[in-house]
Amino acid sequence: MKLANRGHHRLFFALDFEDDFKQQLHSWSINQPIDGRRVELNNLHLTLLFLGSIKNHQVYDIIDNVELPEIPTFDISVQKTGYFPKQEILFCEISEGEQEVMHISRVLSNSMQQLKSHREKKRFVPHITLARDAKPPVDFPITPTLSTRIDRFCLMESIQVKSGMHYETVESWPLKTMSEKEIILGRSLDG
Repeated sequence: MKLANRGHHRLFFALDFEDDFKQQLHSWSINQPIDGRRVELNNLHLTLLFLGSIKNHQVYDIIDNVELPEIPTFDISVQKTGYFPKQEILFCEISEGEQEVMHISRVLSNSMQQLKSHREKKRFVPHITLARDAKPPVDFPITPTLSTRIDRFCLMESIQVKSGMHYETVESWPLKTMSEKEIILGRSLDG
């Protein structure tokens, strides 16, 4: 476990992507006429559940209470952008893997409710933030479609640095790996 040396930690559960996917997404985005503060390459992720400010002693309880979702590794794909006008956030919509992402988020939300560490009240919309303070136009097709394999989820910390925010992985958990037979059949043998 890796935490910044402070009494409180701004934590969230997320899917942290492989570097090649981050690079592909970042390369695509810098070629778009996006009017807003772009998310840094290393900060690209998909938030599953925002926890907020957590005290040192609570972090261990959170980690101990994580229920592992019974879900095999899966792929996510992005092929277009979306926009939250109230928050002025430009994001990538998840076109493949949305149900799996929603399932992981629900499992985490349920396990955190026992600790009363879960503060997220709004409806969960799986997305990857590309820019903040974004202004229209905001509708950009992503061609070709970008995809990556998801094999784990993480507890991450948001750390304020001089250049902005930096996200650091505190802990990660693997998803279930499918056997060769399950891959050929296209499903999990337990479910």
